[in-house]
Amino acid sequence: MPIMPDERVVELRVHGVSGGQAEELLDVEPAMRVSGDALAGFFRWRRRRDTECVPGVPREIFAWGNLTSGRSSRALWLLLLPFMLVNIAYWMRPGRLGPHRSPLLRAADLVYGGAVRLLALSLTALLVLAAAGVGMDLVAWQCGGYGARCAELRPLLGFLSAPGAPLAEPGRALAAGALLPLAVAGVLWRLSRRTGSVYEVTPQTHAPIPDSAAPLSDPGFWRNSETMARLRSAHIGVAAGAVAALLLTPALEYDGAGPRGTAGAVLAAALGGTLLLSTVGVLIPGTDPRWNRWADRGCALLRDAALVLLAASAVYAVWPRPEWSAAGRLPGYAAGLNALFAAQCVLGVLLLAAAAVLYRGAPAHRDTAARGMAGPVTAVFGALLGGVFSAAVVFQAAGWLGGCYYPGAEDTGCLRLQPPSAYAWLQLAFTMEAVIALVVAGALAAVLRARTDRLTGAVAAAYRRGRGERRTRDIARARALGGMTELLPACLVAFLLPAVALVGLVAYAVLTGRLTAGPAGDGTASGQAAHPAAVAGRSVDAVQDAVTAMVTVGSFLGGLFLVGLMLLGRSAYRDRPTRQGVGVLWDIGTFWPRVAHPLAPPSYAERAVPQLVARIAGMTDDGTGVVLSGHSQGSVLAAASVWQLPARCRPAVALITHGSPLYRLYARYFPAYFGPAALADVRERVAGWRNLWRATDAIGGPIRAGDGTVGYAEPLPDPESYGVRKGEALPPPPLGHSFYTHDPAYHDAVEAAVARLRRAAGDGPHPGVEVRVAVAEPGAAPRVEEAVDGLLAAFGLEVAARLPAERDPWFRRLHAAPVAAAGDAEVAALLAEIAVALRDRAEHRPAEGPLAGRSDAAAELVAAVEAAGDAVVRVGPVLLVRADGEAAVRRLDGAEQARVDAVPLLARAPGALLAQVRRFSGVVPGPRRPAAGAGTGAGLPAAVGAVGAARAADGGADVDDEDQGGDERQEGQHAGAGDDGQE
Repeated sequence: MPIMPDERVVELRVHGVSGGQAEELLDVEPAMRVSGDALAGFFRWRRRRDTECVPGVPREIFAWGNLTSGRSSRALWLLLLPFMLVNIAYWMRPGRLGPHRSPLLRAADLVYGGAVRLLALSLTALLVLAAAGVGMDLVAWQCGGYGARCAELRPLLGFLSAPGAPLAEPGRALAAGALLPLAVAGVLWRLSRRTGSVYEVTPQTHAPIPDSAAPLSDPGFWRNSETMARLRSAHIGVAAGAVAALLLTPALEYDGAGPRGTAGAVLAAALGGTLLLSTVGVLIPGTDPRWNRWADRGCALLRDAALVLLAASAVYAVWPRPEWSAAGRLPGYAAGLNALFAAQCVLGVLLLAAAAVLYRGAPAHRDTAARGMAGPVTAVFGALLGGVFSAAVVFQAAGWLGGCYYPGAEDTGCLRLQPPSAYAWLQLAFTMEAVIALVVAGALAAVLRARTDRLTGAVAAAYRRGRGERRTRDIARARALGGMTELLPACLVAFLLPAVALVGLVAYAVLTGRLTAGPAGDGTASGQAAHPAAVAGRSVDAVQDAVTAMVTVGSFLGGLFLVGLMLLGRSAYRDRPTRQGVGVLWDIGTFWPRVAHPLAPPSYAERAVPQLVARIAGMTDDGTGVVLSGHSQGSVLAAASVWQLPARCRPAVALITHGSPLYRLYARYFPAYFGPAALADVRERVAGWRNLWRATDAIGGPIRAGDGTVGYAEPLPDPESYGVRKGEALPPPPLGHSFYTHDPAYHDAVEAAVARLRRAAGDGPHPGVEVRVAVAEPGAAPRVEEAVDGLLAAFGLEVAARLPAERDPWFRRLHAAPVAAAGDAEVAALLAEIAVALRDRAEHRPAEGPLAGRSDAAAELVAAVEAAGDAVVRVGPVLLVRADGEAAVRRLDGAEQARVDAVPLLARAPGALLAQVRRFSGVVPGPRRPAAGAGTGAGLPAAVGAVGAARAADGGADVDDEDQGGDERQEGQHAGAGDDGQE
């Protein structure tokens, strides 16, 4: 849609995870709820002014939710969770990027990236081997080895096992069983190719200015198709090679050293070389045009070679061998699986070592999660999760095919199909993970309870209510929940403990032979009895019994897990709301390009960011300013888009973020890309930036950019009132991460951004002032507003624009301008006269000189404010505030205006604002009397604002007061209003 010629500024919203319908996001649904809640409420038709934060500024949204939760096929992405975890671990390196690094740091960076990519490759091989374990080992080889018994128990498999069946010969059965892992690899390849074409966009001509402090400003950052194509070729080559090896090994073992065995050995050597070169292919970094094309061709040739060798191996396997019969487990399968798990352990150690060097040598910032270990922990957890998935699939398939669902079932005549012992150890890990999950849940509940108890007193003091009231504890619990996100690193480490324990147990079993997780049998080709030292009778009885029990429990948990996963996938396939819920996971995890695992779910940002950049650039080139508003994950997309904008767009773009995880999550877990230096670069690329957050929000938080904090120093009040408001039956609930755009502070932020963009474009309002009126008792508001109009008229000002009422009807804003043409100096003189007149009438002094004729208007306003109880009237820098039976008038200087504006709730909290005025005046406030109607919901709790004002005044804030708080930057740590906030 082209930009309308009369649109000078547009508010462009970018939603967060699991975005809703366009009408809902635009706030333009025909009806709006004006009271009640989602269960029972009151609705009215919307008016046009209800859909604009600032009159004349249209609202537009960028809806990207269908990129992750729209199509039914997204349900299949549940199976790719391990791939996604390893892929995002690639971006979690803890050290700073840039050219000025020591050789040791550059080497550690290469080791980190290479280890992650190799770990990702091992997951592809693990998935293919799991499918091969079902199709080739259990069905084709072991079930085929039972012959008629298998055909009798599972008639559907008779064509593979019944004597005389066309595919009963072992080589032919293996070739048929290989279709399952090949189908899995084919689906992954097809999904990757299809999503690549859907998610990629035409390269843009808008060239950003790259900065080493902000890696996402690289012009080619979101163009990853070349690297992904090379990685995809390598992964498919390894997948095909793994299946070919499983086809080749049993036949080669049977043929021995004869002529046919020699041909098989040559084939095996060629296959080994192809697999090795394909593995090296994933380590080729970058997209340097000088040699990237040759690397792509080389990986594609290796992929084709692997497919040719796969066909040759199939021909070799099906070659007639009349005396060949299947017995025991599939030769080579358990050995290959053990080698793969050993390689994953080595790669995990390399990752930990590289991350430690990067963090110690060049840490991005001090708040990096888990001391730089979050990336390796995520990668290892992804590998462990992939192993657990595989073990669950193979174990449950063995139980279903053979009918042996529980220990001792062999006595009933079932077929004992034996998965490799490595899968038994992983079932043990499944049980450990379940125990860890219960322990973590209990620990989190205890921490939440302790934090709630600690915050209850602060909430009671902030709202001037009792500690024992249920409402007080509910608010304290909401704030405690908002601070629980900081425990995520500890939870990640806890879920990694089973991997450490598993490695220790396996090492003990291998070195001593006194422990076993599976049934007798060492997993060799023939399945002969295990070494006598490995049987349970020679192990420590208690430990062996515990291990056996945990493996059994793990097998049942694995079955329940697979059933739950299938039910969830089925529901997500058919039901859009469920699919959107599942999509939340991908909204968070698939922001990053696929540079480690090409078969992971696609990156929606590779399409969303270029689309946003093109839209914003098109608007600004047409002379339209853009207020870019991002909520939650939408704020991450907004920041990524700002980095990609050309320099010419900067004066015409203002940024608003709300509920943003930019610092709390992204800067901590992806420090090399979203650290304070990178976020400071975002601030320099826009005309202004404000950030809104709440202490009850578990995702969003303050944003530290450089040496200061973006936006407001304090969180927004949540809930806005303690008790039930007039006309309501329910108290307002804590909003947490939702409905930031309904908060009056959001409207303030949009208005300030619009004013700044209009001034920058030379299209700002004529000299005038903003007037704000906040009345605690809504019934008294009309008289106060009428008195304000009379005062403005008496001093030669008129209302030029009356802004729509906020959600709270007692808070209104308007813009006043001189009746006659006037400049800034004349307006400043009028404001000085207003301040004197109001002060004289508030202090009951007679008016003298030129102001005597205007004294009646000032007196009427003072009387209206006194009758209203608690109220605030602000005419530009002139402040009239009354609370607790006391009144004050003060003309704020620039620094004081900025300090007041830095805490948005002050504009609507008379008691807090009066306390702040006293601080400006150097007067120490005495004991406060309870405000009339405190806790009735008519306004904000004064103590909340008082605490926020005190912090803003005393916290050493370095405030840029341009636009009266348009881009506040505070130093130091900031916590939640009235409590210790987010810990």
